[in-house]
Amino acid sequence: MLDRALEQYRGVLAQSVVWAGLSPDDLDLVLASCRLLTVEAGQPLLAEGRPGAGLFVILDGQVEVFLPEHSQRVRRPSRVRLNVLGPGRCFGEYGVIDDMPSSASAQTLTPARLCVLSPSDFRRIAERNDRIGRIVYANLLRFLVSRLRSKDKELDLIVFAEEEADRPS
Repeated sequence: MLDRALEQYRGVLAQSVVWAGLSPDDLDLVLASCRLLTVEAGQPLLAEGRPGAGLFVILDGQVEVFLPEHSQRVRRPSRVRLNVLGPGRCFGEYGVIDDMPSSASAQTLTPARLCVLSPSDFRRIAERNDRIGRIVYANLLRFLVSRLRSKDKELDLIVFAEEEADRPS
């Protein structure tokens, strides 16, 4: 049973943005280095403005990423859902790269199984294995650039809509 679960988890990691392109042996190294976490629905995982536990990869279940109504940094009129993530998706990547507090909050929507890699373990894997480090950082860079491009398009649409609204009829 355990071998089948590890095989399944390896498959999920292989499809994730961060670990895509790694060999099965590389993925086994990641699994051996991470903490496998089983949590119930409604469990907080990250809190905006607070240090994160590391890089999370969802192995099973769903996680909501959101901006809370109240945080250490700001008060909002309501909670803002940013995304719902499922198996293979990651979060907490900003913190393992820049050691800054979390930019959003996250909690489980369903019971979930997670692979959690602390920032120090993430760096240890990337620094001791040049090939893994190159692949993982290139994956993260592509992922984050893709997110920036998407946000640029959203801003273009907002600016275009505002300009259209400001034009006399």
